Amino acid sequence: MQNNQKRLKRGTGLILGVAICLMLLIVPVAAYEIIIQAPLKVQRGMPLVVTGTSTLPPGISVDIVLYRSEYITEEVARQTVTLQGDQQFNVVFDTKELIKGQYKVEVPGIAGYSYLGDSVTIRVVEVIDRSDEITMRSSLKQVMDGILDVEGYISNLRNAGVQIEVVGPGDKVVFGPTYIPTLMDGSFSQEVAISETGTYYVSFTDATGYIGIMAIQVTPKQTPIPTTTVPTTAPVTVISATASATNDKPAYFAVNSTGGDIRIYTSSGTDWVIEYTDDAGVKHKINEKGKVEAEETVVKSSGGTLYFEVYPYRLSASGDVTLYAEGATSIEAGVTQAGSVTGTTTPTTEAPVGFILPVLAIGFLMVWFGRKH
Repeated sequence: MQNNQKRLKRGTGLILGVAICLMLLIVPVAAYEIIIQAPLKVQRGMPLVVTGTSTLPPGISVDIVLYRSEYITEEVARQTVTLQGDQQFNVVFDTKELIKGQYKVEVPGIAGYSYLGDSVTIRVVEVIDRSDEITMRSSLKQVMDGILDVEGYISNLRNAGVQIEVVGPGDKVVFGPTYIPTLMDGSFSQEVAISETGTYYVSFTDATGYIGIMAIQVTPKQTPIPTTTVPTTAPVTVISATASATNDKPAYFAVNSTGGDIRIYTSSGTDWVIEYTDDAGVKHKINEKGKVEAEETVVKSSGGTLYFEVYPYRLSASGDVTLYAEGATSIEAGVTQAGSVTGTTTPTTEAPVGFILPVLAIGFLMVWFGRKH
């Protein structure tokens, strides 16, 4: 009986010892909370502000990542903040170069730290852009003369009004936001006084919300140097041609020149791609701008004809594209390098009437004499 009691005491002591050892081996893991806030929608061109709070220790660095979240997830931008004593933070993402669609802001996990279940580490944001509704008639490249011409039309905004705001170099507001009228065809026109060169961003908003933003580049005015011996240079002539284009059916252009540098640029409003082959047989592909600015390149020519094809970068995009040429003698749409002209037919050659009538007369006489004899 005493032996059994001793064995029981020894077993109980062993179990208690193992339990104490296991309790000593358990390392407490602290869980922290982090919550981020972001707007559900943001207008393209406006800042995307992400704020957050966290119970993580001060001095910890946290990444905030902006992803494009459509068919695939693609990282667009990343910012890192170091938490301070008040455990609040905020970051700002620039949206001027983003395209419309769905995005998400996310705080990735931090090694060695876990988040509580109430934490919010992902926010979905929609970037709004209706800039394809705007057609600009004024040039997106203007020479400095003290006035910025803002002229165009919005087809579905007839006999109404559109609010415009012009932001110049250094993010200075130089006009608006002010509503200006639109006419029966949706056209609008406004002259804005400016005092310096640079890029001016014109944003458009109607009663339903933000439409889009257009960038107009203003360059210095070239002042001719007077001279009595050298004649002044004639102004550069800009010629153009327009054709329809899709991603799989490009618009073709033939540009003729007598040689020298030729400046080639497209209309804006669509992300266009320019392809051409130079005199040395080297093929070039130009795709450096987006929808807001025109695609542009300078081609060195020894004279003759150069062939260009222009198509939208996006597979779903389509529309009319205008190709402008400075320093060329002529430009023609629809002409491929093989020499064919799209949309035209080759005329047939007709026999001269003066030749056909004598042949018919001789044939008639031969038949008549044959019957008589």
